[in-house]
Order: sequence, then C-alpha cells, then structure tokens
Amino acid sequence: MAKPGKRTRLSTPAQSVGGAGSLISKGILVSLSLSVFFIICLSLVTLLTEESFVEEYIQYIMVAISIISIFVGSTYAAARSQSLGLFIGISIGILYVLISIGLGMKFSYSTITFLVFLNKIITGIAVGAVGGVLGVNL
Repeated sequence: MAKPGKRTRLSTPAQSVGGAGSLISKGILVSLSLSVFFIICLSLVTLLTEESFVEEYIQYIMVAISIISIFVGSTYAAARSQSLGLFIGISIGILYVLISIGLGMKFSYSTITFLVFLNKIITGIAVGAVGGVLGVNL
C-alpha cells in the first residue's frame, strides 16, 4: 500500500482548460520576451561591428532566434503544468508563428507565400511539441 502523503506523477491532477490557457499565455510571453531580447542584442552587435557576417546570415540567425524562443517558451509552460505538454507546446508554437508573421507583415508591408507560411507553421509545431514534451519530463 502506498504512503498516504506521497504523490506520484500518475496521481497529479490534470490542468484545467483555464489553467492551460494561462500557461500558454505565459509561454507566449516568455517566447516573445526572449525574441525581443535576442533581437536587441543582434541590433547592438550589428551597430557596433563593421563586419558583414551578421548581414550575410541574418535570415538564418532570425530562424534560430525563433526556434530557441519557441522551445524555451513551450518548455517553461509545460514544466509549470506537469501535464498536457504536447498540447501546450504545439499551441505556443502555432501562436508564436502567427504573431510573428502578423507583426512582420504589419511592419514591413509585405506578404508571404503559402509555402513559407506552411514551413513556419510546421517548424513551430515541431519545436513546440519537442519543448512541451521535454518540459513535462523535467
């Protein structure tokens, strides 16, 4: 017979939908905050150096920033929830991509093709899912 005061992973209650929604919001805020921090650092590096390294690889650096931000945000939220990691991670990945595409289109007045959109969504889902699963198991 199990000890009465000890809880196991299987006996922990699942998060309610409201709890998952607030964790997704917190995960999005963590992801966006991390992105803003990295972009500010990248801007400072670009302003302070004369090398063209950043300008040549800016597209790849921005993809890496997005991937890291989605991963950290989904890991953070899933670790806080201790359940629903896959759902939370995928939700954060999709919402982050939609927000970043929306802001990019608003500020640059450009459009994207369906294939680029699909590529970003699939990447966001994959990275969010991995971060969510890893976060639950931390």
